[in-house]
Amino acid sequence: MPVLKVKRDYMPLKKAILNILEDLADNEKELLQKKALDEAILSSIGEGLVVVDKEGKITYVNQAFEQMVGWKSAEVIGKYVVEVVPRESEKGEVVEFNERILTKVLSGEIVMADLTNPFYYICKNKSRFPASSIVTPIILNNEIIGVVETFRDITKEKEIDKTKTEFVSLASHQLRTPLSTINWYTEMLLAGDVGKLNPEQEKYLKEVYRGNQRMVSLVNALLSVSRMDLGTFTFELEQTDVTQLVQNVVNDQKPQIEAKGIKTSFDFETKFPIVQSDPKVLRIIFENLLSNSVKYTPDRGKIKLTLSQNLKNKTFTFSISDTGYGIPENQQNRIFSKLFRADNVRQRDTEGTGLGLYIVKAVVDNSGGKVWFESKEDKGTIFHVEFPISINKEANKLFK
Repeated sequence: MPVLKVKRDYMPLKKAILNILEDLADNEKELLQKKALDEAILSSIGEGLVVVDKEGKITYVNQAFEQMVGWKSAEVIGKYVVEVVPRESEKGEVVEFNERILTKVLSGEIVMADLTNPFYYICKNKSRFPASSIVTPIILNNEIIGVVETFRDITKEKEIDKTKTEFVSLASHQLRTPLSTINWYTEMLLAGDVGKLNPEQEKYLKEVYRGNQRMVSLVNALLSVSRMDLGTFTFELEQTDVTQLVQNVVNDQKPQIEAKGIKTSFDFETKFPIVQSDPKVLRIIFENLLSNSVKYTPDRGKIKLTLSQNLKNKTFTFSISDTGYGIPENQQNRIFSKLFRADNVRQRDTEGTGLGLYIVKAVVDNSGGKVWFESKEDKGTIFHVEFPISINKEANKLFK
């Protein structure tokens, strides 16, 4: 049989393949342009930017990173970020790997930045600068595959803050003398040292005295904060009877407690030891916590003070519980921030400063202790302060 020959036309197929190749080339060109644009945007960001994989190894840094820490991109890609850019506390203590915010975010932990506790990044040349950073996880298919960190140098902000702190310290010192004079003369008048007062005069003088006392309290708080921020706050250690000190603090605030009809109770461990501490510092802590409980507990509420010791850890714990307004759950992470006051207490009391708990935490943290709390809004709050039975003399260096 004769073989039937079929003539095939490959031109349409060839043309289709060429069209596909052209489309691929166009897509590749577009992708390269987008990548170049993305890299240009990341490089032009004014803040330092570093991207790491799930192992903590650097995969990308921008120009600001190179300028701020001194490392070039080619020198750090593929290296662990915690080794390239060590992080230190303000006191020069190296932040360990497990304590780095970046490490915690990689493990899935939600971390809130503590703006009251600044940190420093160490540069290639071993110099350091104060930094503020934001660390965000990179999530793909519900899995953390890395993190992005942006940071900036806050040296100027710290210098401005220091200048303001020095001004507050100077102003506070200057205000103490006239306020003390007003306090002294008002007490003399109320005591009848210069003659008997009629009821109306006594009423007005008591208002002057109360107003002056509030001013003295504010000035003392500002002075304490400025000393902490400037590193001039020091401990003066001596043998201290904590039980008696707490009782004295309660007696000082007895008029306010009785005026609101608040019932106080005590649970003090028997044979409580004499501790090596600074009674003035302990008084600051006890006064702030007690005054908050009294101020933010409704009339005829309850306050309980507890003192206990832990011989194993060589610590003692002071706890104060109340049936007050409590702290809203969504604001509890900010309660120790400077000048912060929760919404539910600002509505009821306009005279607070938002400095008391900031001072308590700063003093406790820098003396080797710790402070924490449990609270439910409209149910009450319990604050706990754990303190060393004997504060080391090196504690004074912690504020510097």
